[in-house]
Amino acid sequence: MQIYTPKPRERAQEQIEAYILEQGLKVGDRLPPEREMCRMWGLNRTTLRSAIARLEAEGRLSSTQGSGTCLTPRFRRTLQDLQSFTEYAFAGGFQPETRLLSFTIVECDKHLSRRFRRMLGAKLYRISRLRMLDGMPVLLETAFIPVELAPNLDQHDLVNGSLFTLLRENYCLELDHGEEKTSVTLATEEEAAHLGITPGSPVFWIVSQTDSPDGTVIEYCRTVGRADRMELASILRWQNGRDEA
Repeated sequence: MQIYTPKPRERAQEQIEAYILEQGLKVGDRLPPEREMCRMWGLNRTTLRSAIARLEAEGRLSSTQGSGTCLTPRFRRTLQDLQSFTEYAFAGGFQPETRLLSFTIVECDKHLSRRFRRMLGAKLYRISRLRMLDGMPVLLETAFIPVELAPNLDQHDLVNGSLFTLLRENYCLELDHGEEKTSVTLATEEEAAHLGITPGSPVFWIVSQTDSPDGTVIEYCRTVGRADRMELASILRWQNGRDEA
């Protein structure tokens, strides 16, 4: 049986990740100088820098000449939770910011008609927003909401605070459950321009639907998320003698 032997760069990356965990480093904390890390783990400078470059490409580290290497912020989103971006941001210790890119009223096409279970031509709000954490673009969201559920929505603040909270408090809409599908795709030129990344960069493509207790579809949302600045998590629970995610 052939025994797998990790490459020097992979071992170096594992040692860096283990050091971060052992030392309890947080976002903004810096790693030791390169010379010290090479001495600690018996690495040459080329191998260490290759490992750091891989972690930078994954969005976990950032290096600045003269300032060293530090941990970069990553937005953690738990798939089972029905929370707004604002709630996730504050929970992770980030300062959220939203830019309203467009607000229009559109008519249901065949896809949206099936999604909302409404007639062709039914009116929907289309809200496109750029979501930022500590000033860095992270998500590009396009949400659809039936006009009849939230009359005069454009007269409310769609930039500061949570849209979910606005729907609950101002329109008495109870967001009870939903579904979400996630895949990976490549950023278009327009998406990349908004998110501050290179066209063709890998991004998360998230399609979600939020319903009321009686099954009325309140919101349908398409989200493009930076893969280098966010991670998706799933909670495992033991139920009926088996693990379920």
